[in-house]
Amino acid sequence: MKSRATYPLNTSKTVYRLETSIAIGLAIFLFTLPFHLVIKKLIPDPIGTYWKEILLVLLVILWLIRCLISRRFLLSGTPIDYAVLAYLGILVLRYIIDRSGWVGAWGLYISVLYLPVFWLVPTAVHLHFSTPQKSAETGDSPTQPNYLKWVNALIVVMVLAGTLIAVGGIAEFVLDRPLWPSDEIVERQGFSDVYIYSTLIRRVYFTMDSPTALANTLAILLPLSLALTITLPRSWMRILAGISATLIAACIILTFSRGIWVAVVLSAAVMGIFIAFIWRNWKPLIVIGGALAMIVITWGVVTITKSEEGAYNNQGVEELSSLEYHTLPWVNNRQELLLLDSWDSQYETSKWSILDPISGLKDSREVLYEHPPENGKEEIIFQTDVPESGAFRFGIAMAPEVWTPEKGDGVSFQISISDAQASDEGQIVFVRYINPKMNPSDRRWRNFVLDLSPWAGQIVNLSLITEAGPLGDWSYDWGGWSGLQVVSLDPNSFEFSGGSNAILRHTNSILDWLRDETNRDRLAAWNLSLEAWRTALFWGNGLGSTGVAALRTNPESAFVTESQVLKGLVELGIPGFLILAFLWFTIALTGYLSFRNIEDPNHQILFLGILISLLIVFIEGLVYQNLEVKQVNAYFWTIVGILAVLARLTNLDYSA
Repeated sequence: MKSRATYPLNTSKTVYRLETSIAIGLAIFLFTLPFHLVIKKLIPDPIGTYWKEILLVLLVILWLIRCLISRRFLLSGTPIDYAVLAYLGILVLRYIIDRSGWVGAWGLYISVLYLPVFWLVPTAVHLHFSTPQKSAETGDSPTQPNYLKWVNALIVVMVLAGTLIAVGGIAEFVLDRPLWPSDEIVERQGFSDVYIYSTLIRRVYFTMDSPTALANTLAILLPLSLALTITLPRSWMRILAGISATLIAACIILTFSRGIWVAVVLSAAVMGIFIAFIWRNWKPLIVIGGALAMIVITWGVVTITKSEEGAYNNQGVEELSSLEYHTLPWVNNRQELLLLDSWDSQYETSKWSILDPISGLKDSREVLYEHPPENGKEEIIFQTDVPESGAFRFGIAMAPEVWTPEKGDGVSFQISISDAQASDEGQIVFVRYINPKMNPSDRRWRNFVLDLSPWAGQIVNLSLITEAGPLGDWSYDWGGWSGLQVVSLDPNSFEFSGGSNAILRHTNSILDWLRDETNRDRLAAWNLSLEAWRTALFWGNGLGSTGVAALRTNPESAFVTESQVLKGLVELGIPGFLILAFLWFTIALTGYLSFRNIEDPNHQILFLGILISLLIVFIEGLVYQNLEVKQVNAYFWTIVGILAVLARLTNLDYSA
């Protein structure tokens, strides 16, 4: 018969096994979450879709049983508890007061789904076996090494999962094909490949819903993997951790997610300054510098090896902002296609008025309406003379009346050019699929200018083509072309960038808020969010009014804030924003004060890795609703829970 002395102090077999079960279940949850889409396809519904919720509920039930045994709620025992409870309270209160039904329920679900992980972590690392007592001789708790062992185990599990998805992302880039095609990406853009715009340079996403989701998940794990390269007890473990950090850093580059690049570099810079001028410990500074060097080397290698890859089917095409579309100077030879004869004189015109989310103004235009057929493509051909420095200016959109998911699956717009005097089939020079039903950023005019200089001085057949979306659903495909003009382009007013290095162009576009497509999409999202907030300045619009919840419950008017801060303002107003600020302030203050009391160097470095991870989440959250990514959300609350555990062990003035 085993003695109770074989178990940790002041506990029993039942409690020990209960907490160990929670630890194992939490480790399984954290390891498998990045592979959710794989599990979803392999296991039939509803388990395939909701396995993570089922597992989390089971863990919470075990935690509640453990609380009943102790006759108290087993929280972290740090000030972060109050901030998390305040955040949870405002969410539940808003749902009750607003009575927003299914919409609010989805909003509450998205916001609090993984929050309980914060309180599962202290139980999983056996923090509640007993209140640590300082040794009279050393001032240390005799049970701290056991706690740190379990903390390291959870971190290793997350880093291992991150390493596997990083390897998958790198393999995806090398093989040049998606290894686990995302249904969500197909719905949004019509195909499963994701490229840097107008190039064949792949953006990887592996088992995630998007390259941005993969980048954010890996970025939160990168500092933890770097910390393990110093703190793990054996050399071979530190070497493996270093390999993991290298793979994770390389894959972050291959997602070509510029926002996370900036967040990682800024976070490293902030922590580098802290280490060099306040802490004055050069060992972690060398590790951070090595990680940044690896990122730069990977970026450099990819930039050089892909230097010859330019535009594919959109060679010589530039997307214009609404301001450029209406004000960019054009010179001479302006030809309105709708005033010319087409091979199909029965084409239909209409007038559409669509809100420009950046300027906030209605943009009304005459439209060449072209609905794709049930099978094949619809084609309208215009014959035109191409002048010197010729270009074709046009816009595309879908009618606002069909911006709901049940009405079709979007339209593929294509342009083909052929010599009017020859019998060739023509060259496809433009392809763009838009789906405002699933992608809110397509709910506006998309404006372009196409370089026609290769056909200067020729008479060409310019074919405007529409085709049904990837599902072949041609119903409600109300597509239209606007502003159809063949013009002479003033070389001084616009420069095509198709011939420059695509990765350099992509990197430089971080600061290009006028022409870069994704930056304009982000500006549009911010403007829509601010406008929505102004309609309910103090109280907000309620849970589920933006983001994933809105897309599921009210898709025809849904929008994405592209900012975690704006999401808080739009949904919860000023009270919710202040509570979110209080949450982040409490996390930062608890982390800083606890860090000052740490004496063990390895403990300090582990703590530093946690703080950098949270700083990355905070910075990226300014420009992206990153906590709506399920993996980021779960890892965020796990890391905050680990921070609370380490803070509790460091500052023993916290009550149990």
